[in-house]
Amino acid sequence: MKEVFKKAWRKYYKATYRIVAFAACTVLMVLSFPNAGRFNYEYEIKRPWRYEDVIAQFDFPILKPANEVAAERDSLLRSVVPYYVVDSVYEVGVRLRVHSMVRNISNILPQYAPPGVNVDTLSAVIESALFRNVVEVSSDGIVDVGIRETGQLSGNSELMLIKANVATPFRADDLVTPRKAYSEVVDRTAQDISSHYGFESRRFRQIVTMMPVSEVIEPNIHFDEAKTQTAVKQKVDNLSLYSGKVMSGQLIVRTGDIVTPRTAQLLLSLKAATEGGFSTNVHELPIMAGQLIIVGSLMFSLFLFICYFRKDYFKQLHYINFILALMTLLVCVTGFLASIGANISFIVPYAVLPVMMRIFTDARLGMYVHIVTILIISFFAFNSHVFIFLHVPAGLVACISLYQLNKRIQIFRTAVYIFLFYSFMYTGYTFWQGADFSFQPITYLHFAVSAVIFLLTYPLIYIIEKIFGFISDVTLLEMADGNNILLRQLSEKAPGTFQHSMQVANLGQEVAYKIGGNALLVRAGALYHDVGKILNPLLFTENHVKGVNPHESMTYEQSAKLIIDHVRNGVELARKYHLPTQIRDIIASHHGTTMTRYFYLKWCAEHDEEPNLADFTYPGPRPRTKEQAIIMMSDAVEAASKSLTTHSDDAIASLVDKIIDSQMMAGQFKKASITFAEIDEARDVFKEKLKSIYHVRIQYPDNPK
Repeated sequence: MKEVFKKAWRKYYKATYRIVAFAACTVLMVLSFPNAGRFNYEYEIKRPWRYEDVIAQFDFPILKPANEVAAERDSLLRSVVPYYVVDSVYEVGVRLRVHSMVRNISNILPQYAPPGVNVDTLSAVIESALFRNVVEVSSDGIVDVGIRETGQLSGNSELMLIKANVATPFRADDLVTPRKAYSEVVDRTAQDISSHYGFESRRFRQIVTMMPVSEVIEPNIHFDEAKTQTAVKQKVDNLSLYSGKVMSGQLIVRTGDIVTPRTAQLLLSLKAATEGGFSTNVHELPIMAGQLIIVGSLMFSLFLFICYFRKDYFKQLHYINFILALMTLLVCVTGFLASIGANISFIVPYAVLPVMMRIFTDARLGMYVHIVTILIISFFAFNSHVFIFLHVPAGLVACISLYQLNKRIQIFRTAVYIFLFYSFMYTGYTFWQGADFSFQPITYLHFAVSAVIFLLTYPLIYIIEKIFGFISDVTLLEMADGNNILLRQLSEKAPGTFQHSMQVANLGQEVAYKIGGNALLVRAGALYHDVGKILNPLLFTENHVKGVNPHESMTYEQSAKLIIDHVRNGVELARKYHLPTQIRDIIASHHGTTMTRYFYLKWCAEHDEEPNLADFTYPGPRPRTKEQAIIMMSDAVEAASKSLTTHSDDAIASLVDKIIDSQMMAGQFKKASITFAEIDEARDVFKEKLKSIYHVRIQYPDNPK
């Protein structure tokens, strides 16, 4: 049972993985959507309604216009009664200030005291009367004159006076200023002292006025900002934002109707109800189900497109991971920005997606992925109509301008194209809608920021290569540079092999151009395909020193093993120097499972029995890609052409046909993604190139002088 399960898993795990990956990314995208419904209409007042009839699907309140709400708010704020609080420890302070003041004037009090009046007794009477009168006058509240002068309180103003934690309504006229309080305290104190001694009050008034009574009297009412703000908040909270209600089934606007301010207010209310969750009849489950159906349908269409039209990418899981990772990342980032209310849909560089797809896959797949991603994002993007109108063709422009990325300046040029395209398209859309065009720097600044962020595409290429195991044209160009350490070692230690690799690269590149392979990958792979010969360069014919043949002292099996080992050595060197997987695969497969025919035939000529074929056969694998097949053919043809004694057209054509036919008969191209027609085209290229290399040159006459 366990073996049956393992067999089934080996057979179906890739198909299962693809389905699970697409489903998981679909769910992840939906979960990243803002937690609200979407109002997918754009409209302008005094212009016709372009969509279908809008009928309310649920009850929702009608929002008041913003100016009306602002006017009501201002009116409410003007009606708020401010809160003032009476100082609860005011009497303690008064007692201390009065006592200190009377003590300070005790040395001059005898000068003013009437005959026969004891000064100490007079001091006590003054202190008692002054304290009592200040307390009585301040009981109605002494307010700072600055509050009255700034207009915060006028005679008709109302306020709430908090005394002993009890709020009592007061009028500003009921409060006194420090100046008025001073006059009353002086009058009352002089009268009280006069009544106590029986003298006329004029003499005692002179005593009271010479004292700094104003220093004793201080405002005892202070503005209570916290309670006033609470009152303001209560007023604002009670402000109604709605002026009516739309019932479920009610018609809001018909197709072709002119959008009036009233209609616009109803549509604005519907948008708030849809996106703000006012409706009690709209639940999250149906909304999420709708999102899953739409996103799932779009993702399923992408799945079918890759399956039927891009089978080479469909078979390789790392391409599936790459596509889904980029799509999910963009959707989730945009969903997060939308959930926090950030309207930066023109800043996010969505053109990076088709460009990355173009670099590592092809333009058609890149545009399909881009369109699906933009459609998914448009369901929650701000102004979805303009969003699609701008971003879909912008991705096309990016793909076209980066047909082949082999120079850094191309990224900058594409960024400029994207900025110009956004600017022209947005300007044209504004004119087309009939709106009065006005220069809005912020929109064009968004386009510029998006173009600048797009420049990060260049370092992003390296990151994607490392994560997903891809190889870009930029990397291939860098690898083909003769200054790379492995190529330098090859040219120094095995110059004959290096020249052979250069010729293979030239032949293979021409074939790739002809039949549609990756010419840069073929060239780079050809330069490194024999790098394993660095370890034993003299074992190979192209590096032999005249008169020295190390194979003369070896058996045929030993010679074959050493020759075959250059493949394994090359793979190990490539791994040691961190060459990409694609280059390592070319090194491993450039001989496929062919034989070292020279040593095999030599052995057979000297022995009657059958040899052990494994001793003379390369371990493989056979080529699996078009580029690997091209290099196998180019390597064999170029090497064999050196053994021709005559380089006539017939000899070259016969040689090419013989080599490629033998490779096909051995089944070397069965697993490679190359057709018979492409192999025939490759034959023609080899023949033409070899003829041009070995063409007959004219004999120059000797100089008679």
